[in-house]
Amino acid sequence: MNLKLAGSCALLLAVGLAQAADPPIAISTGKSGGGYHTIGERLKSVLAEQDQPAQVLTSAGSVENLARLDDPQNPVSVGLTQADALRYYLRNHPGFADRFISLGEIGKECVFIVTGKDSDIRSDSDLQDAKGRLIAVQSPNSGVAVTWEYMTALEPAFKNTAPAFVDGAEALLQIKSGGKASKIQAAMVVQKPMAKSTEMQVVLENPKDFRLVPVKDWDLNDKLPDGSAVYTFENVTVAEKKWGFDTTVATICTRGLMVANKTKLTADQRTRLSKVMLLAASRVVGETGK
Repeated sequence: MNLKLAGSCALLLAVGLAQAADPPIAISTGKSGGGYHTIGERLKSVLAEQDQPAQVLTSAGSVENLARLDDPQNPVSVGLTQADALRYYLRNHPGFADRFISLGEIGKECVFIVTGKDSDIRSDSDLQDAKGRLIAVQSPNSGVAVTWEYMTALEPAFKNTAPAFVDGAEALLQIKSGGKASKIQAAMVVQKPMAKSTEMQVVLENPKDFRLVPVKDWDLNDKLPDGSAVYTFENVTVAEKKWGFDTTVATICTRGLMVANKTKLTADQRTRLSKVMLLAASRVVGETGK
């Protein structure tokens, strides 16, 4: 074989290998610096140890992640979502049920509704009264917004409190400065029980200004397609032994999930992802209970 022929064969082989290489796994997460984004970066690092390239994308949250996964023209093949957001999405896009697979849980996430210390809102039933209140739920495509929308689907009386798409910290400032005169009377966050979000730090460090609202309406009970509960009703500890006692609140919790579109992954990629979530989930998820 002459050198020219050998060189041509080598070039063709290299091109063939490049064409045969699996595309990077695109992971749709959440806002930069948030919990979902952190999990995505950890997954990327663990996959890199297996020579599997991955790309981590920021997003508005669960709803956008699911829409990207479901879009055949979008390269996203793995997404992070709340279980309630998945259930809500499947209601409107039932065909996605045949395309997605669950790769595992990524921790418990609970609903925390914050109001002013002197607010008339004492329980979730007060949010069902027609008094023209607003509740801050971040952006329309966030997991928080879809949780509130799903809550109104399960208990229509919640529609008497309209969502305001306002950042949580800004909403708390309005509640604190405006008191009962503020249009926004509550703010909702969905997070791991003891995560130190800005909103939760403000609440815990300013008990004279804010308090947490219990969420106990049993109409919020619903099931996922596999029969598991969308929400569990729990007494959740959000801070340990400050002033000699734990800070707890009765509320609903859902699960964070890592899901994938099986039609966008090769068999080898699905195997690698499954092994990671079976053998190295703790490295990807971190402390799931907090």
